[in-house]
Amino acid sequence: MMTNIDMVSQYAVFSNNIRYYRKKRGFTQEVLAEKSELSISYIKQIESCKEYKNLTLTAILKLSKALDIPVNQLFYEKKGN
Repeated sequence: MMTNIDMVSQYAVFSNNIRYYRKKRGFTQEVLAEKSELSISYIKQIESCKEYKNLTLTAILKLSKALDIPVNQLFYEKKGN
């Protein structure tokens, strides 16, 4: 069973990965919002690691497509990240 602490920790990995891959692609938050068809405030919310309960599968899929990476890669902790 996944605890709330586990969920917060996993969300932090996801949040860091979104920021990492966005910057790696040379995207601003605004560009990522446009490419993923999500609001800029939603992107900022994700990257600031707030309101993890508000994340949807649709948003995850849109972000994965916009960043051109597999969904599962968004959830792996990278060394040095």
